[in-house]
Amino acid sequence: IHLYDARLYGGGPFADLKVGRDAIQQEAQRKGLSLRNALDPSKAEWHSMKFNTSGKQLLVTAKQGLALMLDGFDASLTKMFVAEGGPGVTPREAPAACFTPDDKTVILGNEDGSISCWNANSGSLERKLEGHVGRVGCVAANRKYAQLASSCTNTALWIW
Repeated sequence: IHLYDARLYGGGPFADLKVGRDAIQQEAQRKGLSLRNALDPSKAEWHSMKFNTSGKQLLVTAKQGLALMLDGFDASLTKMFVAEGGPGVTPREAPAACFTPDDKTVILGNEDGSISCWNANSGSLERKLEGHVGRVGCVAANRKYAQLASSCTNTALWIW
């Protein structure tokens, strides 16, 4: 991961962060992914990166339904979240994901149409929101009105 100062972009990155492959594989195995799937996350194609409000954490989404929470300063893996694909189905796509404005929760859109709300500190599932008919392709948190927006083929607005 290359970090740039937007005001001095032409000067190149001010930091290069390396994400540890072994840490990703160990966490995947700890999460109960099969050995084959535990070896793949470190090679999974990344789709998005978002800093939390404080800038201390970075949320990276990758294929296979993975969301990796990394330390924003050294890129060490702090948490791994896995999207749900439905009964007996392993997710193939990268999940939609974001932090809530208070940085306490990670919101993850699932392929089964649900939304998982994970505690960012403990990594535990706090609640699950149901209501979409298909894969949740986009989630966003509104910092001013304590709302969460999500969409699949329809759009929902959740009051947090």
